[in-house]
Amino acid sequence: MKPKSNYSKPMAALYLIIGYLATMFIQEIICFLTFYPMLEGHKTLQIFSNIIWLYAGVYIYYKLTRRYTKWWKKLENENDKSA
Repeated sequence: MKPKSNYSKPMAALYLIIGYLATMFIQEIICFLTFYPMLEGHKTLQIFSNIIWLYAGVYIYYKLTRRYTKWWKKLENENDKSA
């Protein structure tokens, strides 16, 4: 017998959103403390590195939450036979 999950679809969505915002906040702190001082005076490189950094972070966040949590499965109705 499989154990039932103790959260619903709205809670899974809330967990994903809160985790995403926390990840973005930490990424921006790291970016402003590392990339911006190294690229002082090169506005184009600062913007370009920031865009790459954010896309890489979002991709890693997606892969890690997809792999190590059940939030995405809950949102996609996989293994949800109770409803």
